[in-house]
Amino acid sequence: MPDHRKNHLKRSGFLRLIRGMGPAWIISAVACGPATMASVSIAGAAYGYQLLWVVVLSALLAFVVQFMAAKAGMIGGKGIIALVEESWGNAWGWILMIDALLATWLAAAVLMKALVGTTGLVTGVFTPWWSLGYVVLIFLLVGIGGYRWVERICKALVAVVVACFIVTVAAVKPDLDEIIKGLIPTIIGGAKGALMMAGIMGGAVHITIISMHTYNVNARDWGLNDMGLAWMDTFLSMFVAFGIYSVAIFLAAAAALHPQGIEIRTAFDLARPLKPVLGVYAHGIFLAGFWAAVFSTITPTYLAAGYFIADKMKWTVSVRDPKFKAVVLLGCLISLIGPLVKGSFLILLVVMLALGLCGTPLVVFILLFFLNRKSWAKSHRNGWLLNLLGGAALLITTMLAARFILTKSGIWSG
Repeated sequence: MPDHRKNHLKRSGFLRLIRGMGPAWIISAVACGPATMASVSIAGAAYGYQLLWVVVLSALLAFVVQFMAAKAGMIGGKGIIALVEESWGNAWGWILMIDALLATWLAAAVLMKALVGTTGLVTGVFTPWWSLGYVVLIFLLVGIGGYRWVERICKALVAVVVACFIVTVAAVKPDLDEIIKGLIPTIIGGAKGALMMAGIMGGAVHITIISMHTYNVNARDWGLNDMGLAWMDTFLSMFVAFGIYSVAIFLAAAAALHPQGIEIRTAFDLARPLKPVLGVYAHGIFLAGFWAAVFSTITPTYLAAGYFIADKMKWTVSVRDPKFKAVVLLGCLISLIGPLVKGSFLILLVVMLALGLCGTPLVVFILLFFLNRKSWAKSHRNGWLLNLLGGAALLITTMLAARFILTKSGIWSG
């Protein structure tokens, strides 16, 4: 075969691979949201490079756990709640659904507070009534399918902000020796340290996005023949894209803010690292991107709740189903509570991630259980490396979640 023909086939095969990917990128878009941006920025500004190892580890474990979620969804041909109910019974199905649902609706409420707060910063009009307009808008967009166009615009704005952070990292030139030191595991003591470590990890391996991924692969009709595609899809979206996103923002804050002793308390503080590159435009561009990140994250959160309830109740898992739409509307109404909660939405975003991490060990254990059952997974059982990394994910998420709960409750000083 001529060389040009071989090269054409290689390019065609690569393009088909790129076009075929997708489910994990939905998860990555949610993970690359305002909560992760807040957690890594606050950590970098407060502790310098010390928690870089947690940021890098979170991207690795995100890839591992999300790939296991994709495997479980493709092998079983169902969402995770249906799989658990079939094997463990109705009670465990309810437990998993309630666990995932509470974390999901909590996230929706905090994201709504962030959306309203950011809108106030952009417009100068601070009122919780913004939430009513957003609820109507989001529900209509979900109902008519127009959300996809809005989501594309939002992702483009977020991409611009992330690109600015990457350029900022190059401009501020982080200390290479400090970066290397930051890759050595160091435990930050106290309740704040426990919160930040749990928050960073929760942004990557949150129970909502792990559970949601089992439904995403089924929505794309992926089966056992797509296992390689799922691996590539998850690796590029969670380890590479999410990893670059979180590490770039963290390094920008650690290099630009920590040496000056600047702590992040408001959304305007989050924009400070961009000033060396964007100057007087830093606040405006950042706020546009941050608003877009919140808006493009909150709608998939409502949809995740719809997946969980529809799966447990044996309804049609589709946004066109009236009962599914009713669940989305219920989530929208519940999120109206968010703007009424007092406190900085930046800190609440981090707390939301940490609380979501508390539900993660259960779903990681479930995935490891199913993917090691010979009678269920058959030839697609986990290999030793995936089990080793999955076991590490289970151990680390359990330890960080437990430490956060104990320090938050005052039982342990950390």
